[in-house]
Amino acid sequence: MDIAVKNLVLSYETLANQAIRFNHAYLQLLKIYEELIFTPGWISELEKSGSSPLKTVVSMQQEQQIIISKFQELSQLLAKAQLHFTTNTEAEELRNIAHDCQVMIDFLNSIDLMDLQDMFREIKK
Repeated sequence: MDIAVKNLVLSYETLANQAIRFNHAYLQLLKIYEELIFTPGWISELEKSGSSPLKTVVSMQQEQQIIISKFQELSQLLAKAQLHFTTNTEAEELRNIAHDCQVMIDFLNSIDLMDLQDMFREIKK
């Protein structure tokens, strides 16, 4: 396989791993939310200690946009690379990665951090 294609595959794998870690962090926040529903006073204690879930959500919103942006940039690089590889296994690999990038973008966009932020705010009331 061409070295440029290998590098693009590696870039995709790195970004995909970032997206997976991001999703794990989101799932952890959901678990924290579930715990806080039953003990709403804890959210005040968390905020006093500097571990506010609301701050974490804001930080995650920024991270979400950065990862999406990186996938979009990679998609553009893939589109340009596809022009150079038209009839071989590299071209197919590039098409597959481009498709996977779009799937990951859609997946990341489906994570509704604004809704989670609102949920934490409701507990705080």
